Amino acid sequence: MAATLLVIILLIIAAIILALLLALYLVPVTVETVAGCTRESAAATAVVAWGILGARVRFADGVGVLEILLAGRPVMTRDLAEMVAAPPEKEKKEERRPPLPVREYLSAAVDLWPHLRKVVAAAFRSLYLETLRGDVTLGLENPADTGMVYGYCTALRYALWPAEAVDFVMTPVFDHEVFEGTFTLRMQVRRPLLIIIPVASALLQKPVRQRLRQVSGRGAPGA
Repeated sequence: MAATLLVIILLIIAAIILALLLALYLVPVTVETVAGCTRESAAATAVVAWGILGARVRFADGVGVLEILLAGRPVMTRDLAEMVAAPPEKEKKEERRPPLPVREYLSAAVDLWPHLRKVVAAAFRSLYLETLRGDVTLGLENPADTGMVYGYCTALRYALWPAEAVDFVMTPVFDHEVFEGTFTLRMQVRRPLLIIIPVASALLQKPVRQRLRQVSGRGAPGA
């Protein structure tokens, strides 16, 4: 009886793991950002959703709110300022380590690049741009800088692919400073499992974990 119960439990666990892996392969992660800026105020909303689970960050007039979503409805709300500001009594008094030299970060990037390349390639293959829309009015203190930024944005707009998903318009203003407009981005991360696999494969290797601890200041170079 005990052996049969153990087999049933193992089968249930295996079925749950298989279902989770299948969901990570089939269900895309949706990223959506909407932002607007005027002379009087600025507001932005970013939503990341996977299936019925999601998180939403809202900024308006200097106030930020994080919401945990279930089926598109908030089930928990937290003030971002409270999350960032840790209580003084809970702060850990750790000895501050001096920052690593730049060459150490460059060396770590070279060592980790074979793994990063696989992760970047998997992420690039999984990204799908649905919508990129923007309508911006820009005027800088120097009219030449305004023209330069306008030229770069125009060139970037036609370099983006797929072009039919991009609708970005910038209106340059040369006689006064101004920054107003709206921005909308919607994209999908398809097959997120294909990104998780190279990340997990890299983190399972001891040299990679040691290198990451070194550059984060949590490990000695000789560890």
